[in-house]
Amino acid sequence: MTVNFRHSLFSLLFGLLAGVLLSGCSDGKGPIQSFQYASQGLLSGDISADGRFALIGSVHHGGSLWDVAKKERLYNWNHEAGVYSSVRAVGISGDSKRAVTAVEDGIALWDIGSGKNLTFWKAPARVSALKVSADGRYALLGLYNHRAVYFDLVTGQQVHEFKHQAEVRGVDISADGKRAITGSDDQTAMVWSLETGELIQAFNHRNQIKTVALSPDGHQAFTTAQREDSVIWDVESGKPRVKLPNRYTNFTTARFSENGRQLLLGNFQGQLELLDVSSGKSLAKWKAKPRKAYGGSVSKAVVAVSFGAKPGRVMALTSDGLLQVF
Repeated sequence: MTVNFRHSLFSLLFGLLAGVLLSGCSDGKGPIQSFQYASQGLLSGDISADGRFALIGSVHHGGSLWDVAKKERLYNWNHEAGVYSSVRAVGISGDSKRAVTAVEDGIALWDIGSGKNLTFWKAPARVSALKVSADGRYALLGLYNHRAVYFDLVTGQQVHEFKHQAEVRGVDISADGKRAITGSDDQTAMVWSLETGELIQAFNHRNQIKTVALSPDGHQAFTTAQREDSVIWDVESGKPRVKLPNRYTNFTTARFSENGRQLLLGNFQGQLELLDVSSGKSLAKWKAKPRKAYGGSVSKAVVAVSFGAKPGRVMALTSDGLLQVF
């Protein structure tokens, strides 16, 4: 009997590679529920802190607000009548009463109870990222012009301006409204006082920073840059508390728990992980399920995460237009 050595070696290598890939894909539990919010994926998304609402900017259908429990679209929110807006940044206030959508340099404030638009404002430059304050009065805008601004949504006035050396792609506000964090392509993340506008702390990486987060009390910060360790920082001392040595994972979103003791992360590969903040220990892992196994809707990068309304539950919006519950 003649054996095709090349064919056998190829089959062996292929089998080993497939085994590695399958074992990697099985890392983490899958969703217990999944709902489609957009047919062709998301440009942006946010989930309210209480897990009640999801706000999305979809690829082909503009902005919309969803009732998570009822699986129901409540409102379509666009910046121009009869046109589906390309909503590339969104945010929901901590009290779940207000929401903000951004299209280029235009920002709109919405009332969640009635669905009505409250006002439109023009930002100083194109908006890359935004975070709404707990009471819905202010928004922190990360801008294309190397700035972040703390913006009064009622008066339309700029309260503070925070300067970087490149585009600001990540922003967050502490739940108590006293501190903000900005992350930039200039490889720095900075923590600011929202009361005085002064710089509190600066954290340096060696690559672009696109994802940042602050604990509710503003005393802990999370920063991540491509191809290097992600870090949980002590804001008061400016020193790292925990380093996450995973240089091959690009975290796309992060959120501290209400008590600041846990950190929920989502990455580009559709994985979610819950960490203990004090030790960096992994408490749980989940794996988002793509809408299709192959083709144009296989993307499943995590756009936004939230702790669910029920204890032990977490939620994620994925780039292929799904809200998934774990």
